[in-house]
Amino acid sequence: MTALDGIERFETSGLWRADGAAARRNVYVSIGEAELVVQDREGTALSHWSLPALVRLNPRVMPARYAPNAGADEELEIDEPEMVAALDRLVAAVEKGRRRPGSLRRLLTGLVLGFAVGLLVMWLPGALRRQAEAIIPASQRAEIGARMLGRMTALTGPPCGTLTGSEALARLKTRLLPATPADLVILRDLPQPALALPGGLIVVSDAVLVEQDDPNVAAGHILSAALAARAEPPLARFLDEAGFFRIASLMARGDVPGSTIDRHVDKLLANGHSRLPDDTLRSGFDAARLAWTPWAEAVGLPPGETLPSDMPPALDDTSWQALREICSG
Repeated sequence: MTALDGIERFETSGLWRADGAAARRNVYVSIGEAELVVQDREGTALSHWSLPALVRLNPRVMPARYAPNAGADEELEIDEPEMVAALDRLVAAVEKGRRRPGSLRRLLTGLVLGFAVGLLVMWLPGALRRQAEAIIPASQRAEIGARMLGRMTALTGPPCGTLTGSEALARLKTRLLPATPADLVILRDLPQPALALPGGLIVVSDAVLVEQDDPNVAAGHILSAALAARAEPPLARFLDEAGFFRIASLMARGDVPGSTIDRHVDKLLANGHSRLPDDTLRSGFDAARLAWTPWAEAVGLPPGETLPSDMPPALDDTSWQALREICSG
């Protein structure tokens, strides 16, 4: 425990005067590592007080009045109860430290170490995740994605494939994502319509092919998964959920435990991707020249305007029928 334990806010407002003849002015007061800082409303520092020298001028009276040291003309008045309680604990701890040499040094050391540890705990996991995401090579991303696909196929069965169906799937990928390195995989009874995995994999449920007789609906599910992957890369989401120690292990040994893969896939199958804002999705559909209304109505979003006459189809009828039968082989 330190003198500042339990403080939720380290700044407040107050009244300050530079000396006995000066007028009081409204200021902001904040506690730093070992000092109290008085600032004006523009954030300019007006005075710096050493916390160990702080003096309470009117004990047990509110508003509380403080001076930077005994005998100083400078004065600060604070009426925020939590800040007053915190400063009073600090003044009491300093006084106690004077009676016990070394306590003050331990107090200030504890404050500094506590601040540093708190900052490290908040900053390090995110920094490590960003570093891992930046340096993991494409081959390792593909391996992680393949392991996730393996977990899915253990639940759904092997990927679907027929000669004509696979050709139609390749045409659909080229139609929707001509400049994106991605592989589309159809799985039976996938709980989500489409999911993006690391390594450029997009897995699609056969339900989107057979439950609605409109290729634009299936194409919309695939495109929305690809757009979600652009906004939040699948590897970044996986690393966020993996946690600090798993990321460190991945960077050190290049491997991820199977249990970590399984937990992420199970969560992904249960919850899917976070849906992007409608405006972002609509822009993506327009950029891909894909009809918005069929997919939007299928997922409960507002329909769009009448389709332009030159809007190309997601797939021609022959390819669409071949794709719908890809799991029949």
